[in-house]
Amino acid sequence: MPNRLLGCLLAILLLIAGPAGAETLTILHTNDTHGHLLPFSYPGIVAAGSAVEGLSDRSDIGGIARRATLAKQIREEMAEKGAATWLIDAGDVCDGTPFSTEYHGEADVAAMSAAGYDFATLGNHEFNNTLAQVRKLIAMASFRILCANAVDRATREPLVRPHSIERIGEARVALFGLLTGEAGSYPAAKEGVDVEDPIQAARRVVSELEDEADILICVSHCGNEVDEDLARAVPEIDLIVGGHSHSRLPSGEMVWRSEDLLENDVNGTIIVQAHQWGGELGRVDLRFARRPDGTWAVDRYRARLIPITDAIAPDPGVAEIVDRYWSPIASRYGEVVARAGGDFSSRGDDRAEYHLVADAIREEMGAQIELENLGGVRSPLVEGPITMADIVTLDPFENTVITFRATGSEIREILLRHKPAVSGIRYRMLDGQLAEASVDGEPLRDDRVYDGATNSYFAGFALKGIEKKDSGRLRREILTEYLRRKGTVYPAYDGRRVVLDARRFEE
Repeated sequence: MPNRLLGCLLAILLLIAGPAGAETLTILHTNDTHGHLLPFSYPGIVAAGSAVEGLSDRSDIGGIARRATLAKQIREEMAEKGAATWLIDAGDVCDGTPFSTEYHGEADVAAMSAAGYDFATLGNHEFNNTLAQVRKLIAMASFRILCANAVDRATREPLVRPHSIERIGEARVALFGLLTGEAGSYPAAKEGVDVEDPIQAARRVVSELEDEADILICVSHCGNEVDEDLARAVPEIDLIVGGHSHSRLPSGEMVWRSEDLLENDVNGTIIVQAHQWGGELGRVDLRFARRPDGTWAVDRYRARLIPITDAIAPDPGVAEIVDRYWSPIASRYGEVVARAGGDFSSRGDDRAEYHLVADAIREEMGAQIELENLGGVRSPLVEGPITMADIVTLDPFENTVITFRATGSEIREILLRHKPAVSGIRYRMLDGQLAEASVDGEPLRDDRVYDGATNSYFAGFALKGIEKKDSGRLRREILTEYLRRKGTVYPAYDGRRVVLDARRFEE
């Protein structure tokens, strides 16, 4: 049955009076907010089929003070019906805006505490801080941070509480957190945290909790693909509140335990995720019912995403907390350094925001070619003034610019292996093979040596064995100098990088 039809059917069923002794719980959820405490906008034109295309509102959306108002309203509505409501975050609260650059997660945790969050798990970007800072954020939080697979290397104790068991009426509901294994490569983890395989950790925790809890909820910062694997590997989990992959699941997903249609049991694991940046608030309503053997199961659910728009008044208390952190830095990050003559966004393989960064670094460093790993440019640019805040949101990392000299054959291997965004190069890949590549209009020559530039993160794994030098200059600062010099920049949708899979065209 298609997910949309299933979601509509379940929404209708949820409205039907439940069996005697049923309990209800509403979970409001966010993930991958990445420092977006203030409202923001997406470009007007976005790639067909992208998550952003599905948004009903793209301009002046989000903002934690608005989110707090909406969450409070829903809590009050559900409380009048005798139902509990939890507000949960699935990780990566920081690393993405000037708030993160300046306060390293503290502004986010303070605002979340004021907004009334109940539970959260850790994301890999929290570990982009020092371990001492991660511990400080944990101590600051008034909400419970749960993570079952992050272990203090020195003491072998969990970095935070692994799980929590709560009562919803007569039903015992256990929550536990999971962190992506990718976090193990981040600075704080390198200092002293081991990250266990999330599925192995889930099996262990669920075996410990099965006798203590009736309903199992996982708050996962592992990504939707891993969450689906997790649901199949540990089918005892009733709900996964997900993050990390920035997936937009408008009505959730279901991973079935079997093909059977069971009475008073959805017979599967529900997965929800609310895209990114707090532009929408995820909501999943659960009803628990007793089976004939006396155990509890989820027998009805409804999942949806609620837009956070300017129609929602900001919560004054939360707005005051945000302003307390924003006011000292507002003049610096509000400075206009250039103007965007159009929207810089990704439209299929044409990624104008990446082209901007790559062109800027190549020109400023005097290189023949420039390479940028996908995922390293974090935000589009909307037509109009470009502020320092926009630049930091586009490039929130502390990566420096690396120059290098590489042969055409080495560059060919990098293109094949990593499929980077580029400047000075045009290339086309078909079914994993490099069909063509050129530099300055001339075919890429395997025996020729080219002068290149890239960022220090990409250089760390893509340029092994290649002669390179760290300029010591932040990529973000070089980009800023370029924008100041240009004054106005225009997006390039020029087909310089084409990655095709023939299966796209097969019926």
